[in-house]
Amino acid sequence: MSKQKVRADMILRQLRKRHVGKANLDDVFLTEVKNGRSWVGRNLLILDALAIRKSWVKPCFTGYEVKVDRGDFMRDHKWPGYVQYCHQFYFACPTGLIQPEELPNEVGLIWYNPEKDSLYTKRKALYRPIEISTEMLMYIVMSKMDSDRHPFFSDKREFFEAMREDKKDRKELGYYVARETRELINSLRADKRRMERLETQGEVLQEIKNVLNEHGVNTYRDMAEALDKALNTGIPPEILSKVNRMGELAAEIDNLIQVKKAVNE
Repeated sequence: MSKQKVRADMILRQLRKRHVGKANLDDVFLTEVKNGRSWVGRNLLILDALAIRKSWVKPCFTGYEVKVDRGDFMRDHKWPGYVQYCHQFYFACPTGLIQPEELPNEVGLIWYNPEKDSLYTKRKALYRPIEISTEMLMYIVMSKMDSDRHPFFSDKREFFEAMREDKKDRKELGYYVARETRELINSLRADKRRMERLETQGEVLQEIKNVLNEHGVNTYRDMAEALDKALNTGIPPEILSKVNRMGELAAEIDNLIQVKKAVNE
């Protein structure tokens, strides 16, 4: 199978699991969060994800910037502006795409393993006190309640592209499973043939055992000794002598017949 391509939505799904549904933890988790309302000429910042802890005593806005391409990370110069809107800020990427030393000490780093579909905190982000942005909160209330919105995707095009890639991955997985299944079936068939041959050999050995038992050979050890003795025992000398003598007589009779024919001619 081809190596699986990591998409941003894969990482976002696992980030959401860190904040939603766990015991004693039910944060608000949002994707594609702007720092305020849009209008012409304004350079908006957009967080890939924002988790909001439900706490009056110690609120925490955790921001995430997801990168699945090294070049995208190197070209991104806007992300430092996200930090002021978050108590904690993380980069999340496939394992090894970004190294801790490439980020400021207060910025956290999370690695995603596509084979295990799991996250690993490479470096924990430092908690920083901030003044929570009223404009960003208003944007969340006004713009993140759309019922037709697709979670983890910035737009419908990205959503349908992910569906197409998933379909391709499932097709490749189907080919792989089918091949492995065929190989397993062929292996089982070969094992069945070997078992049939062993059963046939067992039947023959049982017949030999029965014959030997009839002649007083009752144990496997006795069988081996009896067979060895039978195979190494030659023809008795007296029988061999008589056979040889019969051959000599047959030769003499043949000579007499030839002589008689010559005389008659």
